[in-house]
Amino acid sequence: MRNRIIIVGGLVVLAYVLGTRTGRVQVKSRESVGHQVVRLWDDPRSRRRRRKAAAQASKKAKKALRDFRR
Repeated sequence: MRNRIIIVGGLVVLAYVLGTRTGRVQVKSRESVGHQVVRLWDDPRSRRRRRKAAAQASKKAKKALRDFRR
């Protein structure tokens, strides 16, 4: 019974340490988070994805409105 408590305690400590380290945000040196957001927003790939998502949402909204009116 004592060995099980030690093993469970060790697992809890290990899970705590791994959990606290994985949630950290990686920021490049001398680059603010705001600058990273602007860089991501201006990225051509993200622009294409936003445009595609907006078009899909528009199509689905039009279809839902058309189905609702029936």
